[in-house]
Amino acid sequence: MNRKQEYWQLLRELDQTPSALEGTALRAKARARRRRLGKRWGVSLGSIAGVCAAFVVAVNAMPTFALACANVPVLRELAAAVAFSPSLSAAVEHDYVQYIGQSQTCDGVTLTLDYVIADEQQMVVFYRTEGGGYSYYSASCTLKDENGTPLTGYSVGSTSSGEELKRFEIHFKELEELPRVLTMDVELWGTDLEGESRRLDLSYTFQIALDPDRTAPAVEIPVDRWVELDGQRLLVDRLELTPTKTALYLEDDGDNTAWLQSLEFHFTDGDGRVYEAVDSSVSATGRAEGDGFYTYYFQSLYFVEDVEDLTLHLDGAIWLDKEARPITVNLADGTHTGTLPEAMTGLSVRRTNIAELGEQWVVTVNAAAYRSPFELEYRDPEGGVHNTRGYSMMDDEDSPGRYQFEYFLTDYLWETVTFTLDYTTVSNLDQPVSIPLG
Repeated sequence: MNRKQEYWQLLRELDQTPSALEGTALRAKARARRRRLGKRWGVSLGSIAGVCAAFVVAVNAMPTFALACANVPVLRELAAAVAFSPSLSAAVEHDYVQYIGQSQTCDGVTLTLDYVIADEQQMVVFYRTEGGGYSYYSASCTLKDENGTPLTGYSVGSTSSGEELKRFEIHFKELEELPRVLTMDVELWGTDLEGESRRLDLSYTFQIALDPDRTAPAVEIPVDRWVELDGQRLLVDRLELTPTKTALYLEDDGDNTAWLQSLEFHFTDGDGRVYEAVDSSVSATGRAEGDGFYTYYFQSLYFVEDVEDLTLHLDGAIWLDKEARPITVNLADGTHTGTLPEAMTGLSVRRTNIAELGEQWVVTVNAAAYRSPFELEYRDPEGGVHNTRGYSMMDDEDSPGRYQFEYFLTDYLWETVTFTLDYTTVSNLDQPVSIPLG
């Protein structure tokens, strides 16, 4: 059965409402706020989003509805794929899903691109795989325009998933304009039950025509207000709203003594509703010139009825002192030179046996923030640069609300190692700084 047949079969199935759903879809549709009429595209496959609107609302709000969805194919998968994302749920509800329905097979593994949700900030691609010997898959891609010219100014995020309908996200940080026709070269990674991942020698190329009626332009809200946090001055410049996310743009004062590494914030509307989800694979980005992170991404506020009733609340921040010095650790005795910030309460060293690698050095740091205290690159005493390629994090059993970070130094032959601090100060404001947007 092809996708068109599947769609019409789905509509016929919906004519026979499951007993568990009687009345629920009508109530959900009555609550769904529509800002524009859906437009026909092809054979109206794009209107799947309209059919799904009631499902998305109800899946997020009513467990009984979610259970009943288990009896309805296709909708169950799309509802599951967006259920934990307020932004994508709203985008589906408001008919911003574009149907793709393209499949390709390479060496017995079939990749199908089912849907995309696209705007000027981000494109979310929903896909499925069939065949192959892996339990979990993730995907990445490179983009070209319709003439085959490679695009720049974007990044791709994906996590391994065993779900039938998976997704990856393309974040447009500096892409000046999203072409209406894209060539997408997709690569797959397979992950086995032991958690080992490998890039598959498979290549898939799709050409996607984006519907301009479902590719929303950003809505800009100027703010232009200076605030002071922890003795540092920040300019809250503006917000950009799209169906998939909200972007908050900041600037710093050149006289600040620290770089902003992370910002905690939320929004409220005139009715007191709280918006507080970091609803994206990318939560913040730095600048082409200078240190720190001054652009933040948040759940979409695009469909809020009156954005002028919103208030931005700054709750806390993580800073890196501009004068911070590296920390050098003596692996033999566990001592260190350089000053650990107050947010980091301990450092220790041990040798541990790692399967297939033998004994390796592990440096453990206790910290107050849910963020790596050290950058992943470290240096040996001869100036050579190495990379931990990640770290492990766990709750500190002796200090609730704090964390332990472990850095593995694979095949490290020197007696000392030098780390660069990722932050120096963690603050949580007792009284948030509130900025009305109206």
